[in-house]
Amino acid sequence: MLNFKEIKPYHEKVTLIGMMGTGKSKIGRKIAKILKFNFYDVDHMVEKEFNMTIKELFQKHGEIFFRKIEKETISNLILKINKSKEKVIISLGGGGFDNEDTRKLLLDNTNVIWLNTPLDVLVKRIGDGSKRPMIKGSTRKSIIQLLDIRTKHYSLCHNEINTDKLNQNQVIEKLIYLIYNQINIAIK
Repeated sequence: MLNFKEIKPYHEKVTLIGMMGTGKSKIGRKIAKILKFNFYDVDHMVEKEFNMTIKELFQKHGEIFFRKIEKETISNLILKINKSKEKVIISLGGGGFDNEDTRKLLLDNTNVIWLNTPLDVLVKRIGDGSKRPMIKGSTRKSIIQLLDIRTKHYSLCHNEINTDKLNQNQVIEKLIYLIYNQINIAIK
């Protein structure tokens, strides 16, 4: 078994970006546990602060309010981790990378990795979209519209993992490979 403390990670601060349903939170949590990094889910942080779901925040206060709070949460988080020098995996909500200031902050301070997942997989994972505030009407049509806007921002990332035809363990292997600067680590 490999002792991760003996390897100096290339990037000790990683941000996972991508559309809703790509597995950023689930995979991020697993990667953080494997690497003994701290894990931060920005959406969860906002939900905890306001004691309501993202959908409830959207319904009660609107998207503009949510994006403002999301941006502040990310800024405060980056300040905190830079000060503490902790090793982190950050899961960013699907639209968080749309904000230019947030994008610059994350690109300048973390290794931004895009989990690029095919449309059909996203539609299947998201289902009817009832818990997703950005899904209005047809899930497929909503995702296509969001992808049209977000893909140009996502493509500014440092690294991209196309998750098509990869299972969760394979995505995790690729992430570890990127984080540990080309060291091939087999996940068992």
